Amino acid sequence: MVTFVAQSAFLAMATVALSGCFSDEPVHTAEWYKEHDSDRQEKLKACSDNPGELRDTPNCVNALQAERVLSSGELFELDF
Repeated sequence: MVTFVAQSAFLAMATVALSGCFSDEPVHTAEWYKEHDSDRQEKLKACSDNPGELRDTPNCVNALQAERVLSSGELFELDF
């Protein structure tokens, strides 16, 4: 009886603890962030405000990649 109660309590605590480890936020591609300027800027701000936790998350990586692509400019021909 005690073992069942202890196992049930452990399982309940583990479920609660692990539920906070996963984000409900969908992962967006770099292409998506290129097309959604305000969302990209918002994500970049959040990532720069908390780089210790967020820097390597998929959305921070993808938002930063989109920003790099958009800020690189376009090629143009030089006239000599």
